[in-house]
Amino acid sequence: MSVGKTNPLRQMMINMMYLVLTALLALNVSAEILLAFKTVNDGMLKTITAIDNQEKAIMESFKKLMETSKEAAIYQAKAVEVNKACDALWLYIENLKHAVVEESGGMEWKEKEKDSAYKNMKDLESVTRMMVNYNRGNLLQDEIGKTRAKIEEIVKSVPNIKNNWEGFEQKILIKKEEAKTPGKSWAQERFTMVPVIACVTLLTKIQSDVRTTQQNVNAELINQIGKLDFKFNTLIPVVKVTTGKSAVAVGEKYEAEILLAAYDSNQQPEIFLNGRPLEVKNGKATYTGTTGQQGSYKMNGEIVVTNKSTGQKTKYPYELAYDVFNAPAIISPTKMNVIYMSIDNPFSISVPGFRPTDVIATLSTGMGGALTPVAGKPGDFTVNIHEPKGVTKLENAIINVSVKLPGGGVKNAGKGEFRIKKVPAPVIYLGARNGGEISVAELRTINNVVARLENFAFDLQYKVTRYKFVYQPKRGGNSTSKDVQGSVIPQDIKGLMQSPGAGDMFIFYNVYAEAPGIGNKMLPGQVVLIIK
Repeated sequence: MSVGKTNPLRQMMINMMYLVLTALLALNVSAEILLAFKTVNDGMLKTITAIDNQEKAIMESFKKLMETSKEAAIYQAKAVEVNKACDALWLYIENLKHAVVEESGGMEWKEKEKDSAYKNMKDLESVTRMMVNYNRGNLLQDEIGKTRAKIEEIVKSVPNIKNNWEGFEQKILIKKEEAKTPGKSWAQERFTMVPVIACVTLLTKIQSDVRTTQQNVNAELINQIGKLDFKFNTLIPVVKVTTGKSAVAVGEKYEAEILLAAYDSNQQPEIFLNGRPLEVKNGKATYTGTTGQQGSYKMNGEIVVTNKSTGQKTKYPYELAYDVFNAPAIISPTKMNVIYMSIDNPFSISVPGFRPTDVIATLSTGMGGALTPVAGKPGDFTVNIHEPKGVTKLENAIINVSVKLPGGGVKNAGKGEFRIKKVPAPVIYLGARNGGEISVAELRTINNVVARLENFAFDLQYKVTRYKFVYQPKRGGNSTSKDVQGSVIPQDIKGLMQSPGAGDMFIFYNVYAEAPGIGNKMLPGQVVLIIK
């Protein structure tokens, strides 16, 4: 299985630019060189974002493959271990970058550029102090070595990768490098008298290697699916119902395919059902069962495979079962067994043995509401019940189904009863937080107040329309409050979020939000962010 790959020419160009800039740094730390480092750093951050998207695609592919392949779960578990190791190292470096920047004076808000910038990106002493004197560089070197060892341990547990290790090893970009200058440590070589922006760029380069390694390894893991040498004694016979169901109405046709998964195209198996041989084509047999009367049907069979070398026969027993019943109505809420007020609830209603255009459905609630057919999709409906005012107890909704008979007339086909609930209130979020302690670095990334419905079956999007804000410094000073229209955090509040002190509180409350059919309502609770 092939997956997305990073652009090797782009990565090579970034590496070469970093080396050139490092060489220029030894000659003169000019403003142009410092700006060039920042440009390289920004470019690598964009590359990391692209790699992250590819990595997400790989993990989504694992989920889909796990639905049909037990083997996929084995490699998905290894990919999760790889992610855990790489994410831990990436976060370790991210925290180290923030520590270096804070040591040099932190960031400041540039009103003209409307962006944050380093207060002193050419400072040479802060990096030396943090990375060399405080030993943070050598600790980073150790963390890189531990992560490399963990990844090697994971991938070498896959025999196919271990046996081809020489070709695969180059895909693991992170490695514990040693000092090349006698008498100096790796940290002294890399970080002595280095400007802050150069240090940040180097750390971002290591983060890029981490993400590239993560994507390379997981891409190789997903490519392993299907490469195992299967043995016939591990295979399971498969009965595939070609009519799409194992229970059919009286008079309907029941049909099933019986096959051996991953069969040998050069050898046809023998397939028996109740002792009777079935005709085999392309490794599978088709059985057409009787549906003349209502009842349960069960039969036993076996698939026989002959070893072409030894002539030994191996038998794989299986069981085939299906039900024949008089057709009731099938009323299926597309989302769940409840109806939520004020929004469209999709339903699929059918009666086996009858065309969707012959199905009639009506709604009974005692509170009003509408059941509406979906245009162009026979059998699909939406139910919308408006939220009543002053009602404390909600009644259940009943959907009655009948069918038009071929000879004329209408016949009752059943009914379904569903609970009625209010749409739950969304949760207020700022970034990934809905309260608690937060770092200054994470606080600066927040640009909007959002409302999210958690664990809700419908794709219902809320839009924040207004909120109140209070900034309360811990160490004296006046608090700041403001009424804000919309969801965006305005620039004056963003300015307060650039350099707050430990213990300062940012409070967002009286948040109003609206969604289609719901209206504009104040959300319960508030978000209190405390600087740690």
